[in-house]
Amino acid sequence: MSRSATAAREGGAAHVDRKPFRMPARVRKIVLVLHVISSVGWLGLTTGNLVLAITGMTTGSPDEQHAAYRVMGILGDLLLIPISLTAFVTGVLLALGTPWGLFRHRWVVVKFWLTLIAVVLTPLSLLPGIHDAIAAVSNTPADQLADTGGAGRGLIYAGCVSLSMYTTSVVLSIFKPWNRTAFGKRKPVG
Repeated sequence: MSRSATAAREGGAAHVDRKPFRMPARVRKIVLVLHVISSVGWLGLTTGNLVLAITGMTTGSPDEQHAAYRVMGILGDLLLIPISLTAFVTGVLLALGTPWGLFRHRWVVVKFWLTLIAVVLTPLSLLPGIHDAIAAVSNTPADQLADTGGAGRGLIYAGCVSLSMYTTSVVLSIFKPWNRTAFGKRKPVG
């Protein structure tokens, strides 16, 4: 009987590291392509939304303002959740199926948390802010600028924060700073 099975039977908890799972090369490349496409798409979508939010807040043209927020709504409703979830899930799969691991390297852990925070805040904060701005322009005559109140400023702040988070993730992916975590320093058995 193995040490972990004996410890479990006796009520103790012995930890035995197992050799980490590795994705086959072909699968890893497909997941990597999906991850890069969705991550770059998310970064581009965020940049575009930031430009639209700034335009909505600073333009003197009611047509431009109304269009900017409506386009944000179309892009947000159709793309934000699917693209963010795809980037997150493929990132986790890559971490779990490659030597980097999910909790072995500090830079991977930081990317994980940054992405998870962004994924959670998208439906809870960003999309409601976009919908508030759309409601403001929908309730305003087409020839008048809408008062978006805090929604317009909030969208600019959200865009700046998101862009900073995604840029940080790109930098971490390229430079891979810091040491391994305590979990990553343990040697796998096998």
